[in-house]
Amino acid sequence: MKQQISVHHWRFDDGWYDIPSVLLKPGMDPREFREEIVGWHCWVYCNDHREFTDWMKTHCPGADCTPRFNSGNPMVTVNITSKDEAAYFMLNFNV
Repeated sequence: MKQQISVHHWRFDDGWYDIPSVLLKPGMDPREFREEIVGWHCWVYCNDHREFTDWMKTHCPGADCTPRFNSGNPMVTVNITSKDEAAYFMLNFNV
């Protein structure tokens, strides 16, 4: 069977995080910078998660790929911090 891959919610996060208003204290900055969230993120649905994660280990070794369930649907969350790996991913999956 041919691998079927569907990429959803492709986005770049610049690292700035908006603190929910219920957590803000007087004089507190409503935004903070978080280095750990800088990068490109998406959800990937595919019919063979092992094949996809193996491909990612080979072609985007710095990326974090975590298999998960989204309301019972298996998916892989992908976080890429390298702009070169992000470009290669985008070219291969038409995002």
